Amino acid sequence: MSEPQKSFFQTFTGVITAITSLIIAVTGLYAATGGFNFNNGPKPAAKLVGNLSEQDHQKQLQALKRQKELDDLRINQEKQKLLAEQELAALRAKNNQADTFAETINGNNYTQHNITSNINGRWNYSNQVGTYVFVFEQNGNEVFLQEYDSYGNNVGNGSGVVQGTNVLLNWVEPYLFVMSLQIEAELTIGSQGNVLNGYMYAEGNTLPITLFRQ
Repeated sequence: MSEPQKSFFQTFTGVITAITSLIIAVTGLYAATGGFNFNNGPKPAAKLVGNLSEQDHQKQLQALKRQKELDDLRINQEKQKLLAEQELAALRAKNNQADTFAETINGNNYTQHNITSNINGRWNYSNQVGTYVFVFEQNGNEVFLQEYDSYGNNVGNGSGVVQGTNVLLNWVEPYLFVMSLQIEAELTIGSQGNVLNGYMYAEGNTLPITLFRQ
């Protein structure tokens, strides 16, 4: 009768082979599972956290951009405000100058040309020949004059005009009974209103002249 056939795993060689196969299988499983760590798969949560960080970064950039725009707008507004204040200050200074000028005029520290001085009346003029009297009759800014010598004789007639404190006269004096002498005068009335001082022009000659109100 024949001996029963032994299983492969019952032989020593079969046992060694089985152990080796088991080790190889375990090693492969260890490598495949990352050291038997079955939780090492893809982590969506981590990836999501990364996406959220990028979004936060974009939000921060947008916030900084908006803040810069607001700062630029605020700076422009401040510049415009400063320019407006400067223009207003310049306008106030100009108005103050105008007010001061008006006050000076109202205070009689400045004489306008359209303010007519009054020279109406009798005025004395003396020279080497004698004393003469000019009688002015003023109507507005127009003046009519008559000249008298020391004996009361009428020795001249003319007219003139008053412009502010300036008086322009033009009159005629008879000369040697055969001709007349044309005389012009440019005078200025004094601050007290009692002196007319200036120059008269006759036959190409210029002479100083001063008249005193009687």
